[in-house]
Amino acid sequence: MPGREGVVRRYVLGLGMLTVPSYRSAGAFSHPKPLPGVLVRATALPHRTGSTALAQAVALLSGQRVGVPPVVTAVGMLGQIKRWLPEAAVSLVGEQEPADLLALCTGVVDAGGVMLLQWQPWPRTKYGNAHAPDPPSHWMLVVGVEGSWHAKGLQVDCQASALLVLDATVPPVWGCGHNLHLVPGEHKDHPRTREAAMSRAVWTARTLEGGLEYGIVLAAVFVGSGQTQSQ
Repeated sequence: MPGREGVVRRYVLGLGMLTVPSYRSAGAFSHPKPLPGVLVRATALPHRTGSTALAQAVALLSGQRVGVPPVVTAVGMLGQIKRWLPEAAVSLVGEQEPADLLALCTGVVDAGGVMLLQWQPWPRTKYGNAHAPDPPSHWMLVVGVEGSWHAKGLQVDCQASALLVLDATVPPVWGCGHNLHLVPGEHKDHPRTREAAMSRAVWTARTLEGGLEYGIVLAAVFVGSGQTQSQ
């Protein structure tokens, strides 16, 4: 029998994609509601993305819509999660190799939790200026993982290769649960490639419309499914 292969996407528990990314409020017969922040006309400023991403996480895990104050730092994010989701298991990790972070995120998605990433983009330079100041960092919500699968006979191998992210600085995509595709690895022609090779922690961010950005994940907060609702 010839081998077969394909691509599979696994989204977090509770996420709906009828029109815009949605969640169900607490209650067995509730109707889907848009996630906080996805119907705003203007994309969020970097200092507002922490509150947006956290409100989205709370909605997915508890079915509750809450008003979250601005969150900028990783320590602040950790404290706010413990406030709004006191029963959930929470863990904070710093910058690490993409392969390790991808594996951690995959495990959290499979277990019914969510992840919040503090993303530090590199400057969009056109003239080889590796010393341009970095844009401000912002927070994003990981809503799933993407991987490739290969089947040969009765053996099926599935390998995660990218993170599916909801980024409040990027417009939401109609009928899709994510608007950013985060892939490990740097672009060979970027002026900071040498720095990337030294840090080995670089990601390539692609929007669904084809936009590209490169950067690193400064911190990640993993939120377990202590309050996760069944879909």
